[in-house]
Amino acid sequence: MEQLAKLAELVAPRFPPRLLVLQPTTYCNLDCSYCYLQHRDSRARMSDATLDAISSNILLPCPQDRRPTLIWHGGEPMTLPPAWYAAAFERLRVGSGGAPLEHAFQTNGVGTNDAWITLWRRWGVSIGLSLDGPNDIHDARRRTRAGGGSHGLTMAAAARLQSEGIPFHVISVLTPASLAAPDKMYDFYRSAGISHVAFNVEEDEGQDGGSSLSRAPGTVAAYCAFLARFIARTAADPKPVICREIEGVRSLIRGRHEDRGRNLQVAPFEIVTVGVDGGLSTFSPELLGVADARFGNFTFGNVRDGGGLAAMARHPAYLRARREIARGVRACAQSCAYFEVCGGGAPSNKYFELGRLDGTETLYCKLTIQATLETTLEAIESRAARPEGVTE
Repeated sequence: MEQLAKLAELVAPRFPPRLLVLQPTTYCNLDCSYCYLQHRDSRARMSDATLDAISSNILLPCPQDRRPTLIWHGGEPMTLPPAWYAAAFERLRVGSGGAPLEHAFQTNGVGTNDAWITLWRRWGVSIGLSLDGPNDIHDARRRTRAGGGSHGLTMAAAARLQSEGIPFHVISVLTPASLAAPDKMYDFYRSAGISHVAFNVEEDEGQDGGSSLSRAPGTVAAYCAFLARFIARTAADPKPVICREIEGVRSLIRGRHEDRGRNLQVAPFEIVTVGVDGGLSTFSPELLGVADARFGNFTFGNVRDGGGLAAMARHPAYLRARREIARGVRACAQSCAYFEVCGGGAPSNKYFELGRLDGTETLYCKLTIQATLETTLEAIESRAARPEGVTE
């Protein structure tokens, strides 16, 4: 009974949302080989009518002390001008009752200039910079539309942010090349003055040929070796690079048992995504707009229709997705020893890797949950068992 109650709680609808992912444009100025995004050639931008509907139908009903974080994520959000965001931020603030809103950008940083710095500083925007490591590793996958490397452009953005005292974190997509070079990756972050990094494994999300990690032999072992070496470097460094994956395991150890397994991607409305045209989705943001007749392209209504999240909760495609995701969570609970850590996996990875939402283990699970947990715990236990004064 206790297990059933926990499962029911994990997949229960939540309000207000914790994260509101907004897609101001689907256009991107780069042509990354692992990009899954459709319509990245479109220059469409989110309209004022859609912004007003977000204010009135999503933000205004939220208690003012429990507003979601607004994550601007495209496409490439910086392909719209800073003036557009200044007007949009103010429009959302006024339309949702005047309380401050928390904004975050996930961006490649290309084109960072005085106007962007002014915008981010004025509104206290959190910045996540997409940077895959040193130039050869980064430029192998993250290239401009003309075919050139983008490393220097993103590094210029990082240097500008540092000079202006604006904090940021880096998200690096791990590929076979980066997994083979943990010291090179660590030395790069350290020499570039990058203090916080998060690792996203290259996921199979419908891109041509799928993820290079799924095709490479020995990926799990390579990931474990990479992370173990990265942990060793942080342990020996008086000013270590802070890694999200390592800190996540440490937080798990320190946290309360009852807080484990919280999974934003399986609980409806913990994450709400609004597309450039106002289309509404929930669960994994990567699913929005994916062609699938059963699930209505994972678009469960439109924010401009006036019904808000209550209308989305009645949408037939949403109900089908919710039921299938819940079955997958139950299957994970019955079959996986790591269930209390992840709470049932990511629906997008199940869909793209397995072709269904009610599947269980994926390569993404094996790497980001299982291998991360086991490798980090092994390193912590190994250091705890050493005699005092003994180092690497």
